[in-house]
Amino acid sequence: MSADFFTGMIRAKNTSHHSVNKRQYIRLKSIFPVEFKMAAAGHGPGRHPWYQGYTANVSEGGICLETSYFDESLFQHLGRENVTVELLLRIPMRSQPIRAKAKVAWLYRLERREVPHYQIGLQFSEIAYSDCDRMLRQARLLSVSNPALVMAVMLLVLGLVVSSFYGYRLRIANEGLVDSLARAQEEETRVRRDITEIDNEKKILSEEMKKYAQGLDEHRTLSGKYDELVQRENRITDRLKLLERQKSDMRQTVIEKMVQWLKNHQNPLTGLVLSFEGNVGVVKDWAFIYDQALAADVFLLFDDERDARRILNFFKRQMTDDFQGFHNAYYYDSGEIAEHTVHAGPNIWVGISIMQYTARSKDDYYLPVARKIADWLVSLQDADPEGGIRGGPQFTWFATEHNLDAYAFFGMMYRATSDEKYDVARKKVLSWLKTYALIPHGKDYQSPPINRGRGDATIATDTFAWSLAAVGAKKLGQLDMDPEAIMNFAEEHCAVTVFFRRPSGVEVEASGFDFAKYANTPRGGMISPEWTSQMIVSYQILAGYLEQRGRLVQADYYREKAKRYLNELNKLVISSPSAKGQGEGCLPYATLPDADTGHGWTTPLGTTTCSVAGTAYMIMAIKEFNPLELH
Repeated sequence: MSADFFTGMIRAKNTSHHSVNKRQYIRLKSIFPVEFKMAAAGHGPGRHPWYQGYTANVSEGGICLETSYFDESLFQHLGRENVTVELLLRIPMRSQPIRAKAKVAWLYRLERREVPHYQIGLQFSEIAYSDCDRMLRQARLLSVSNPALVMAVMLLVLGLVVSSFYGYRLRIANEGLVDSLARAQEEETRVRRDITEIDNEKKILSEEMKKYAQGLDEHRTLSGKYDELVQRENRITDRLKLLERQKSDMRQTVIEKMVQWLKNHQNPLTGLVLSFEGNVGVVKDWAFIYDQALAADVFLLFDDERDARRILNFFKRQMTDDFQGFHNAYYYDSGEIAEHTVHAGPNIWVGISIMQYTARSKDDYYLPVARKIADWLVSLQDADPEGGIRGGPQFTWFATEHNLDAYAFFGMMYRATSDEKYDVARKKVLSWLKTYALIPHGKDYQSPPINRGRGDATIATDTFAWSLAAVGAKKLGQLDMDPEAIMNFAEEHCAVTVFFRRPSGVEVEASGFDFAKYANTPRGGMISPEWTSQMIVSYQILAGYLEQRGRLVQADYYREKAKRYLNELNKLVISSPSAKGQGEGCLPYATLPDADTGHGWTTPLGTTTCSVAGTAYMIMAIKEFNPLELH
């Protein structure tokens, strides 16, 4: 069969495809050098040689490649169906080439050339989102005429100057707002302390006055001091009311800024939200899937289904028929795997986030993804005779945290699908929790009421908080667990008061919850805004439970605790340190840098490192939102 006949067949076969897609291409006045070769199929690397060519047109879906560097036999080979080539695209002024793979969509020989030239239509099958975006930006820049390019550059420079000016003003305003909130909270703390001291002095004077009859000099003297205390208390109380109004207005604005901080760090291509901002070391540019679930929940709290869908779309794209769990972290800009470990817990949180979206939007588009996660978890559960879910497919340990998450998730799945297997799985998890995690000691716990895992009595603050959030105070009571005793134990062993140096250099005293029993760690105490917020949510849950039972005094007691710790977190809100963050409010991961949490990982390198988990969970605490329960 002649080559001309073969060429005609290819052109006839692909003419319609070519004409349709041609309009989507950007026609270049310049070119990108390209190296390409046949992709190895079951053979070792280097079997096929590299050829040289250049781009004629580019699009988001592929490129039109022109070359004269291969012979007729390769031409015929490329004309076969489902042929894949490897590409190295060299973008001007970029040190690293773009690596990609593409399928041959069409192919023909350019006639009337002294040297044979060939054009190949290639459709990308593998290319990083960031690389594709970089290529298109450069292509658009090269596709305009020189005068237009000069004008565009001038307008761009002018726009950057104006944008930088307004960005600077916005950043200064946001930083001022965040610092004002912290100062107002510091002053409120001092005022409340003064009121407490005055109350104590009034009690002492009242007892002294009882010793003397009215009219005696001693009684009149003490009565005068008492009146002065009352007047001072009234003045301070008025100041406190003013501070509370001012702080309430500021905090509402800061909350909106915190949500905006999350949005600013959502990649437009992948939909992923950057987990940490600042000095973070090895996890730079990582997007942990647990954080994605929290961010999606926050977007839903503010009726922003679009940005929540952008996150969930990433997991929809990653889902495979032989699903064995999402990896713990991906690069937020490319979507490539950053941490290859697969843990059950973070996957469960992705499933929970999908269920929250499904319940709020009444849209079951992502429900198949949640099913895949749930079914994978059931397969892990089936491997344990006692119905527990181990840390992941490659691990043998069992964490209470993961099983509490699973209990909540299976309940959501059963509620949404009425599939009995999820109710069975939920009951198995509860049985495991009763056997290995929940320890009914009575009201006065001398040892942890909840173990960290199977055979592991290490104190972990989140297990106390999540037991109320996942299982519920009422259910814990039915299991002979005292929810009040659980929370009191957590506060007794994990609550800390520390000094935190804010980015402005001002040192503030703040109270919150540590990751573990700080007395057992040489680092001393530190506050986790995320785990403190979890405790706040659980205090709110406990207060609601006690109120339903008519125990109003105890309900107010725990509601005040939630309010107090939430106020303390105001002191830890900092301004975003990056240009992208624009000084918006956010929460650090912890109050100590590079410190051992006591659970196998360390905190980020800097205390001014903003954290999605810390920020998102404080928003949930303010909104009194329990992510482990459908609303």
